[in-house]
Amino acid sequence: MNQESALLNPNLPLPLYHQLKNVMLEKIKAGQWTEGYCIPTETELMGIYGVSRTTVRQAVTALEQEGYLSKKQGKGTFVRVPRFVERLGQLTGFAEEMLQQGRIPSARLISYDEIDDLNSLGNNDCVDVSLLAESASWVNINRIRLADGKAIAIERSFWPKEIAAVLRQEDLSSVAFYTVLERNGIFLGEADEIIAAVNASPEDAEYLNEPIGSALIQMIRMTKDVQGRLIEYTCTRYRGDRYTYHVKLKR
Repeated sequence: MNQESALLNPNLPLPLYHQLKNVMLEKIKAGQWTEGYCIPTETELMGIYGVSRTTVRQAVTALEQEGYLSKKQGKGTFVRVPRFVERLGQLTGFAEEMLQQGRIPSARLISYDEIDDLNSLGNNDCVDVSLLAESASWVNINRIRLADGKAIAIERSFWPKEIAAVLRQEDLSSVAFYTVLERNGIFLGEADEIIAAVNASPEDAEYLNEPIGSALIQMIRMTKDVQGRLIEYTCTRYRGDRYTYHVKLKR
């Protein structure tokens, strides 16, 4: 019995395929099998772990269904990064969503710009200037959002100057905006979201390390505080291959 096959124990109540799945998943999470790595063939896995073809197929299928593996006809089975799921219906920020899923959220600041003339935004396809007219002075904060160190989205947010001043007291490369606001007595009330499919612009592609024109998920969020004042307008574009939304509906 080799070292790898010794990791499986047929005397345990946990089925062998589930044990094999856990061993393979640990290799992925530990970075031994990185994204894009072609895993051993069915025959090779059978020899390495001393199990049947059925056991191997069940383990691989389970990891496929969970988004950790992807089969390419005629080429093999490859490691992939599961999509990060945001469940709609609750007003949470990116950092909160990632933490709930056991991921490590972070950000990289791109720019912090005060906007005194909304016309200076020009034909910005990420913002509807008419919705910002309630306030004379806004600040545009652009960040790349990361999960486990990997770029997931580019976030372009607009805040009234007095709100942005609160945020600027923090490290904008790491802070969760909603947490800072609530800590400073600014409480969120409700938000409207508009979700659409868009193609990556040259700027999007550069920041997300994706080809120009690749599929992105765009989410525009307009958040009001408990007094009904618009305090946030954010356009976030997520990598379509690493992010998805989950909506639970009842009738």
